[in-house]
Order: sequence, then C-alpha cells, then structure tokens
Amino acid sequence: MQSWKPRLENSSPSNAGQAGARAAHPSLRYGAKALRSDSKKTGAIAMRTTGSEPNAFALRLALAAAALGLLAGAGPPPSSAAPAPDYEWTFGAVGLSDYRLTAVSSPDVYGGALDALDPALNLILDKRYRIEVIDFIAHPIQIVAKAANALSDGVLLAMGPVAGSMEADAGVAWTDNGAGTVEFTLTSALLAAARSSARAPGYRCAVHSDSMRGDFVIFGDGAPIANPIPDPIPKGPETVEVALVVQGLVSPLGFLDPDDGTGRFFVYDQTGVATVLLDTGAAKTFLDLRSRLVALNAGYDERGLLGFALHPDFAANGKVYTYTSEPVAGPADFTTNPSAGVHNHQSVIAEWQTAAADPDAIDPATRRELMRIDQPQGNHNGGDIRFGPDNLLYIALGDGGSGDDQGAGHGPAGNGQNKDVVYGKILRIDVGGADSANGQYGIPPGNPFVGAAGVDEIYAWGFRNPYRISFDQTTGELWAGDVGQSAIEEIDRVAIGGNYGWRAKEGSFHFDPNGAAGGFVTDIPPLPPPPDLIDPVAQYDHGEGTAVVGGFVSRGPAALSGFYVAGDLGPNLSSPSGRLFYVNIATGELREAIVGANDRPLGFWIKGFGQDAAGNVYICGSKTLGPSGATGAVLKIVPLAAADNRRWVRYE
Repeated sequence: MQSWKPRLENSSPSNAGQAGARAAHPSLRYGAKALRSDSKKTGAIAMRTTGSEPNAFALRLALAAAALGLLAGAGPPPSSAAPAPDYEWTFGAVGLSDYRLTAVSSPDVYGGALDALDPALNLILDKRYRIEVIDFIAHPIQIVAKAANALSDGVLLAMGPVAGSMEADAGVAWTDNGAGTVEFTLTSALLAAARSSARAPGYRCAVHSDSMRGDFVIFGDGAPIANPIPDPIPKGPETVEVALVVQGLVSPLGFLDPDDGTGRFFVYDQTGVATVLLDTGAAKTFLDLRSRLVALNAGYDERGLLGFALHPDFAANGKVYTYTSEPVAGPADFTTNPSAGVHNHQSVIAEWQTAAADPDAIDPATRRELMRIDQPQGNHNGGDIRFGPDNLLYIALGDGGSGDDQGAGHGPAGNGQNKDVVYGKILRIDVGGADSANGQYGIPPGNPFVGAAGVDEIYAWGFRNPYRISFDQTTGELWAGDVGQSAIEEIDRVAIGGNYGWRAKEGSFHFDPNGAAGGFVTDIPPLPPPPDLIDPVAQYDHGEGTAVVGGFVSRGPAALSGFYVAGDLGPNLSSPSGRLFYVNIATGELREAIVGANDRPLGFWIKGFGQDAAGNVYICGSKTLGPSGATGAVLKIVPLAAADNRRWVRYE
C-alpha cells in the first residue's frame, strides 16, 4: 500500500489553463512513488497524477466538450466564502467504464490501494471535500442519491451546466471551477437527500452513469446507543467464600507474595504506605511515601501510590519498584503533545532497596528514579506495574485524564491512538538496562516501535485507563481491566503491539467523543477506524457497574481456578457495592460469583486484587470510596467450606 504523504500546494480552483502544465511537471508525478512533501509550499492539500491521451481521444474530448458545454469557464465561479477543503481525491485518466482513483490526501478518505476502479470512498459528516477529475470533459462527476440503476438516481451535485438539486444549499457551498475541480461540504441536509427514497450516497459519471459509478461510506452521523448490552450479567454457578487477611488499612490497592521462603506478604495502600505482613502475625510499615505524594482528596482520588512491584530476584537483591503521583518537580521524561500547559502532577517510577540491617524495611537512601511523566489531569493514571515472565517491567498508563480523551494535552485525535505519546499505553522496560534516553533503564529490542514510528517503550496501546494488569502464572499471558468512559467496561488479553481501540472504540462499540457535548458509543464511527483494533475478551455496560478492576487468572484450589477473576468498583457510588466477577478465558463468558452460602454482598468498594505463589486470589478494598478512614481490608477468596480461614484479624 502506498504510504500517505500529502503534497501541500498553493493552488487555486481557477487554474484551468495550467492543468496540462501541472500534469506534465515531474514534481507532481505520483509514482515512487511520486507523492512528496514540499515544505516550501503551503495551502490546500492537492495531489495530482500524470496522463497523456492519444490524438484521436483528444479529438473525442473536444467533441464531448462542445456537446456538453463543459469547456473551462463554463461552470459557475467558486464562492469566495467557501471554506478550505478538509480532504481531496483525484480521478485520473480512464476509458469509458470506470473512474480510477489516483490520489487522495488522507487514508480517512480511502484506506486501500491506489488505482482502484470506482472505489467506495469515505465521507465524514460536516467535512469539506475537493474532487479533481483529470478527464473532466469526457467524465464529469456527479454526487447522487444512488439507486439500483442509474435511471433512478437523484442528481444532487453536478460538474458542468447540469444543476443538481442541492447546489444552491448554503451549507453545502458547492463550487465548480469549470476546469475539473469541484468542492462541497457533507451536511446533514445533503446526507438526508442522498438517502431519500431508500437510496444511498454515491457518485457517478454524468456521461457513463451505468458503468462509472461508486459508493460513499458515511461516518459521523451515528446516534448514541442507550443500552449497549441489554442482558444482565448472570450470577453463578460458582460459589466462593472470602476470608479476612488484614484490616485497618485505608485504601489498599494490591497484595503481593514475594515467595522468598519468609512467609511474609506485602500490601500497598493508595495513601503511600506499603505494609509487610510477617509470618508471626505482626504487621509493620515497609515503605512510607506519603511525604512524596500530591495531597489526595479524601472523598475520591485516582492518584497516590498506585503501583508496587517486587524485582524477580527480590529474594537476593531486595529491590522494589513504585508508581507514585507526585507534585511537578522539574522536566519530565515524557510529556504531552500538544502541551497541556500547567500539569496536574507527575507520575514517577522509582526503584528502592531493602535496608541492609532490616529486610522488612526500605532504605530511603537507595531511591533511584527511573521515569517521570507529566500528567495533564488528575484522573486516568493507570498505575499498575508488574514484572512479566520475561523479567521486564510493564507499566500501565491511562490516557492523561479529563473525559473522552479530549482537552489540554490530548491532541486533536486524543492520546490513546497516538503512538508518539505514552498516554493510554502499556509500556515495557528493562530495569537493568541503560540505553533509554535518560540512561536509567533499558529498551527491550523486541518492543513493537523500536526502529519504527512511535515511542520505543510502548508494548501495547489504545487504552483509556488500564488501572490494573496481571500475568497468568501458568501461560504468562498479560491481562488488563480497562476502565470505560460513558458506557463500557472491558477486560483485555494483551498482546505485544496490540491496539485496543480507545478512543476509536469503547469496548467493542464505536465511540464518538462528540466535542464538548460528551462522548457516546454508537454503531457508526465518527471517523474511519484504524485497522486491526482488538476487541475485549469480556465487557459489560454501566447498567452493571461503574469501573472495572482488573484481577488475576486464579490458579488456586478455590472454585474459580482457571477463571480470570476481576471486579467492579461498585455500581452504587453512594454505598459500598463492589461486585466479584469471573471470566471464562476460553469463551469470554462473564459471570458474577456467588459469595457465601446465602449469596451476600461483599459490602465494600473493590479497589484492587492480589495473588500468592499458590495461585490464590485476594480482594483489596474499603468501605470508604476515597483514600480516607480505616475500613480498608484484604480478603482471600477461598472454597465455601473454608470460610473461617483467617490469618491476622477479623473483618467487620
């Protein structure tokens, strides 16, 4: 497929007399191929092709021109008030049977190979288009309400003296320079006319209307889907019990098993404290980062100590890694493009090491900063960090915050689909390397954008807020729970180089950011979606919850073994209402677990999960929505018969 390299030319629709000179000029050739970027010229996008005609055919063109009144200057002059076109395409030299697409200004118009015959072209509502027809005298183009046969077509816009029914519409702003170039805007009124009487938007040649005709594919006129997934999440049949591990925390987000022979566990709290749970039943502070964090809002906040990971060789080197939300303090390794101005905070990845005299405490002097990231807003931080089976560190990052992947620091197309920024991505780095731009970590050579366009650290992309990620202990597969925007929560099996859709899609549905009016899921995308988007393994809508919390594939002895265990923060944000889900990893079927013999609610907001070396899954949460109070607890998922499998304290 030809790469898209639009040539910028200072052109005018009145250049009728120069058409032959333009076609013959070598700098305008499309071939090696022949699209090029000329930074010395500015103006509307214009891409041309060359072509020469035999003398006999030139004579036929002249005769056709005389018959049709299509000589240069015959059409109406262009309106001086008409806006500049957003997109352009060119139909080049053809016979009598087909138009041939020889140039386009953007893959948004057409994503296939050039030189296609009568191709289906994309039109986006409220965008303006310029069409150039090289052989316009013999093949004048018309925009039509396309029927099953040409005799039933409705002519809406027409090159030449034949007037279409929509040419006088001020919004359409139709122009025809009489030299083979026309322009129009796809308005709602024009689209409605093109769909009248069960017809569809299309184009055709005025002279060869039976053979030279093609379709338009319309984008941008989708309506919100009120109830994307009508069926409720079924409950059961799997039944489990939960046993208390520890209580008295504030807002625990994760639980870790170092599997180092000590019998201890770690739990980290959003407030900045990591606690070690000793085999003796005692608990002590392992790491206190509260002084490094931004001030957290007690009622609700998405910032804090969001990630905590143990080095794969932790038993020998005592190294741990943290993801924290810190005040802006100097230049970041990654920032927004375009600039967000004043950033809300910075996400910081740091390395620490246990104290030589006390393996149950961190030595603050060992801190080493690996990465600092500007965050334009205070939400959608992602935050989880995990070492994979390849001993590399994976970092989950949200799209930068706000809503609909719009606003300061998000760019015109958002961050999720922008490979030149780290937002809305899962990164992969080597904590033992030093070939990154800042020299503090290594770039795995197998990362998908090493040596290609895009940030070298990216592993996968197209996420909104991959708040929690994990690896399957058995298969090594990476899983993510990606928090949705207006309608859909999704669970993804993440592959290297995979594009998971945001903000082109929310779950398996197309997503329209809809400007300042608020985004929505729809059946018709606002723009042609990127290729090869990966839909989630499982999804549910906001009739069932508010925010997915990714978990783990259970490999323990409980009833949920072999299922991916996840949850929802809670559909009711006025009272603790977390829900426990499990997913069949082969079929994607999502169900809610039954808790206890009496099917009781968990009674707290789910905020995270953990897993021990035996594959058992733990639930982290609290009875307060924000990082405040002392109702935080960690619960272990156990078989129903093992309900009293307590370890440290009673949960009430």
